[in-house]
Formats: sequence, structure tokens, C-alpha cells
Amino acid sequence: LLFDNKKLDILKYLGILYYANGNLKKRKLNIEQLLYYYSMLYFETSNTNAPMIYKYHKKKKRIHEIVIYLENLGFVEVHGDIFTRLNSLMISISEAGIEAIDSWQSESIGVYLKQISNVMGKYTYGTKIFEFQNLLYEGEF
Repeated sequence: LLFDNKKLDILKYLGILYYANGNLKKRKLNIEQLLYYYSMLYFETSNTNAPMIYKYHKKKKRIHEIVIYLENLGFVEVHGDIFTRLNSLMISISEAGIEAIDSWQSESIGVYLKQISNVMGKYTYGTKIFEFQNLLYEGEF
């Protein structure tokens, strides 16, 4: 149950968007950026040196479902139109999502948000693509 917890995944994606809203120039992230930060968060918080390509593809299959779920709850906004490719859609946290995260403040959520903050500060998207590819296929960063 802990290894495939949809609610925990939802919290992590929402936390990534929450951090991006307050700390990055680009407050909207696309699917690839969300997957990148999710993968780096997994890398930093797990004790494995195994290639992550299978986990990455598994999460890539589920992310659309999670984004739809978060959008239906009103926690995120999806920016694009009917001509926008799925991977090019931009996602941002809504005011309701920010309020939800702020109201859920607990010790465990605080730990997740701190981990997300550390990872997103340390692994800026686009600066370490070669290392990220190596992590996916070799298990080493």
C-alpha cells in the first residue's frame, strides 16, 4: 500500500506545484517537469540505486489521471486548448489548492514540503538532463 499510494502521489504533485507557485519564475509546469521533479524527489528520498525507468514510465501513465483528479477538485488549473498536445499542457496550482495545502499543515506534510523544496532547489529542471537520463537508465546521478 505504501509503495503505490495514489493519495500520497497526489500530495506530492500538488506540493511540487505549490512550491513552484511561490519559488520559481515559471509558476506553471508541464507534465514532463512534474515527472522530473517527482522522479528527483523519489531519488532523494528512497534508498535505491536501481534504474528508475520503470517507475518513471509507470508514473507517466498515471499522471494524466492525477491531473484530471486535481483539476476536478479545483486544486489545479490546466492551461491549454483543444489543439495543445498533452505533454505541452501547463499546470498551475489554484487558490483552492494553495488554501488546501495551507490548511493541511501537519508535521508529516511539512516534512514532504521541505523535501520538495530541497529537491526543486537542488535539481532545477533542464540543467542536468544528461545526469537525469543516467539516473533513469543506470540508477546513478
